[in-house]
Amino acid sequence: MNETEMTHRVMQAHCAAWRYFAALSLPAFGLMLWLPLSLFSPAIALVFLAMHYFCWRLWLDERLFALLINSDDPDLFDRGLRRIWPGKNTVPRSWESRWQGTRTLFFRAGGCLLLLWLLSFAALFIALW
Repeated sequence: MNETEMTHRVMQAHCAAWRYFAALSLPAFGLMLWLPLSLFSPAIALVFLAMHYFCWRLWLDERLFALLINSDDPDLFDRGLRRIWPGKNTVPRSWESRWQGTRTLFFRAGGCLLLLWLLSFAALFIALW
């Protein structure tokens, strides 16, 4: 196995973390429903939606990396993406660019989860105080 294949597998493993991000966000969503009149509820809702957008993107990248790993020609893959998302990815992307984009998504999802938990603890602290 060469370095590119190993990096693909590592990226797929990190993309699979979307399941944990989504599951760990559910207590904050429940708290938002339990305290709907809290000042923190709108912020929790916005961060929850942003995080689930990043989870969807990680889920999509997980499947797209699986296709890309099995593809002999990355240009065919890029042309397929351009059919669905015209105007995007008009220039061929390097492996580094793809990996950097996925890495950014991963850290944004993790940051949203951290912010979601901080907001939830603040809302709970204010509600119980």
